[in-house]
Amino acid sequence: MGKLGIVGIFLLLSATSAMAQTVRALDTATLPIQVGVGVTYLNFHEGPGTVPNGVGFTGSVVDYKDWLGAEAQVSDVFGTQSGKSSLPFFAGAGVRFRWQTSRSFEPWGHIVVGYSHLFHSTSFGNDSAVAFKTGGGLDFNPHHGRISYRVSADLYRSAFFKTYQLSPEFSAGIVLHLGH
Repeated sequence: MGKLGIVGIFLLLSATSAMAQTVRALDTATLPIQVGVGVTYLNFHEGPGTVPNGVGFTGSVVDYKDWLGAEAQVSDVFGTQSGKSSLPFFAGAGVRFRWQTSRSFEPWGHIVVGYSHLFHSTSFGNDSAVAFKTGGGLDFNPHHGRISYRVSADLYRSAFFKTYQLSPEFSAGIVLHLGH
C-alpha cells in the first residue's frame, strides 16, 4: 500500500470519526419542535354493548420550551359496527410535559382538548362532540439523532349521543426533531 492509500484510509477514518461526534453531540432535548406520525389502535366504547375496535393514524406537532410544550394532534381511526363506519376523527390542542434525561429515553405526559366527529348518520344523536385525550408515552432515541421512536397510551373521552365514552387508545410511530 502506497502513501496515497495510507492518506486515503486516514481521511476516511477521520471523516467517520467526525460524523460520529456530530451525531453524539446532537441533544434532542435542545431541539424545540417534534413532528410525530404513527399508527393508532382505539377500543371505542360507543355505547352500551357497542365497542368496535379500529386502527388508524395519528399525527402531532409539539413546540417545546424546556420541559413544557404546546401540542397539536390529529387522529383518525377506521372500523365498522353493523356494516357502518363508526369510529371517530379527532383534532385538538393542548400541553405536553417531558422529563428530559441524558439517556436515550424521554418520558412525557399530555392533555389535549378538541373536536371529534363520527362520519356516519345515526338516530342516536349528534355526530360531533367535544373530546379530550390524556395519557403519556415514551420516546426512544438510541442514536441521539433527529429521529426517535414513540409509544403512547391515552384515555380518549368523548360525549357522543348525549352519553360519555371512555376509550383506551394505543399508538406507535416515529418522531422527527427539528430546530436549531
